[in-house]
Amino acid sequence: MRGLGTEERPEKAMLELLRSRGVEVVGSRVWLQKNKVKEQGFQYLAVEMLVKELSLAWDREYRGSTIYEKKYRGGTYRIVLGPGEERVEASVVPRSRATETVFTWRDLEEILPNPPKPVIVVDLGMKFMHTEEELGKLRLQISVSLNVVRRYLWDPHLALTSIDPHTAQWLSEVLGENKVTMVQGKPSELLWSMDADKVVILRPDAAQPLTGADVLTADAFLIGGVVDRIPRPGISRMLDNLVPWGVPRKIELRGSVVGVPERINRIVEILLKARYEYAGDVEKAIISTMTKKDVVSRAYIEILRHGRRENGHLVVSWDLYRSLKKWLPIDPESFRLAASRARARITGEPPSED
Repeated sequence: MRGLGTEERPEKAMLELLRSRGVEVVGSRVWLQKNKVKEQGFQYLAVEMLVKELSLAWDREYRGSTIYEKKYRGGTYRIVLGPGEERVEASVVPRSRATETVFTWRDLEEILPNPPKPVIVVDLGMKFMHTEEELGKLRLQISVSLNVVRRYLWDPHLALTSIDPHTAQWLSEVLGENKVTMVQGKPSELLWSMDADKVVILRPDAAQPLTGADVLTADAFLIGGVVDRIPRPGISRMLDNLVPWGVPRKIELRGSVVGVPERINRIVEILLKARYEYAGDVEKAIISTMTKKDVVSRAYIEILRHGRRENGHLVVSWDLYRSLKKWLPIDPESFRLAASRARARITGEPPSED
């Protein structure tokens, strides 16, 4: 599209196209999940158009009520869905019903980056070593990862490598309609073809921590498709051989990987939040992604670090809780649970919110 620059995110690309066409109120004649429209707005709408190959057509008949509103470059753009009496200017429609087209999914795709950078690569070369239980968890995590990617980018930004036909079928059962990048080759082959110069290899035993600069400037992130119900020391180091020019990094929180979410989808969420929500602040992204289990694991380590010994017993104060509360999303219940696991006695005045 002449006059429009490349936009990294589908939401911005769609808003630019709407702006260039003079359209501010959009409806839909295809089914959409209202909760996702309310949460993600034009990002969700754009991804639906791209994945399902839909069009935006002029429409003066559709009516509804405003579900989502976004201010962008001096304009106010709205998504209107029925029922209601507000008129739209254009509606998302299947290609077969697009008579007077405003723009198509191809127009949208043209102003998105090609090749799709940043790309998150999950290599499934180690799939064979998993148990049935681990395989089930691996497939679920990849499926959830796609949903996470769609909140910020869209399908081709998730790449699955070392995929044989059987694995592709195995994944399609949970991915549904998608345009995920799937290749039989190794990560190096894909990343070389994409001119991905800066590749960050994520593994918990890397020597250096992931930095904000890494997150904001990387062309690609490589994650091992491994679910370790049974610990397999050293497996993650094999990633270094897959992309020789990549730089190994670990995602750590204040000097430790303990409590940092380990699931593939959580790692993807940390990366994308840090890049698109928190301007490279990895710590904020980690904290916003932690589960209660992660918080308790980290509190357990902090209690062991800061507790003191009295008559052979570990003792910790509620003051430590107050200190942790300043940066860790912890509550009194989680602190008590962590102390119990550490077999530590808590002294001092409990917090008022207890």
